[in-house]
Amino acid sequence: MNQQYSLQTIALFSVLLVAILPSVHSFGVQTLGISGRMSRFVSQSSCPVSQRIHRPTVSMVNDIPGEIKKEAEKQINPLRQRVEAIKFEGLRAELLALSDNTLRGVDSPEGSEPRQRIMEIIEQLEKQNPTPTEQVLTSGDIDGEWVLRWTTSESILGRKRTRGFRVDLNRPILQIINSKELTAKNVEPVTTFRWIFGGIKYTNSVEAELKVMTPSKVAVQFKKFNIAGGLIRIKAPEKARGELDTTYLDNAESASNVSERIRISRGDRGNVFVLTKAT
Repeated sequence: MNQQYSLQTIALFSVLLVAILPSVHSFGVQTLGISGRMSRFVSQSSCPVSQRIHRPTVSMVNDIPGEIKKEAEKQINPLRQRVEAIKFEGLRAELLALSDNTLRGVDSPEGSEPRQRIMEIIEQLEKQNPTPTEQVLTSGDIDGEWVLRWTTSESILGRKRTRGFRVDLNRPILQIINSKELTAKNVEPVTTFRWIFGGIKYTNSVEAELKVMTPSKVAVQFKKFNIAGGLIRIKAPEKARGELDTTYLDNAESASNVSERIRISRGDRGNVFVLTKAT
């Protein structure tokens, strides 16, 4: 009985090794950011070790009884899910860190390495969107106040604006969405005349009406511009319109903390927006 139990244990352990070791090696090298000479060191040092411990082969696994394989799968699946969850969280954390390090995109112009890496992460997250496309505009997760963390939009970044009237990098750019009333509002902070007691702080905003085009995409018609906190109000021209497609949207399952929920949207002019939920 002890011998049979021992053989089953060894067989189960063999299946686990075959299934999980490649994922662990990949996770260690790629997700943890091991690269360059360190990556080569890991690869060179891991091969001889795996050979010395006689890593199980596929043929050895095929000889294992079916019941033991099923039991091994039960043990492996949670491990696989945990590894994937760690990779997913790593991508989200890296995206926000890079967004903040580039000052919402001011320091990641087109062609720069930071922008290239941010776009790579965005594309990976979009493939793992936790909110089904058909529920993006109806789940309620898109409603509320959002903080812009990164964008490629030059008009929002305002790098070409006259100094003193550019967006304040120390205060958040906000977007408020109401999917029931189909309205949106963008708010940008400005601080001018900084040499006068820290400057004069105010906000510019634009109000818009939304029209559903697909379950994840809306047409945006800007209606009114509010300058200097609303002291100046200008009706938006008819041509002030666009489209916005939400390609990634966190929910309660993917991010239990509301302030950690991410939304990624793409405009019809090729611009990309990364936002986090404020309320």
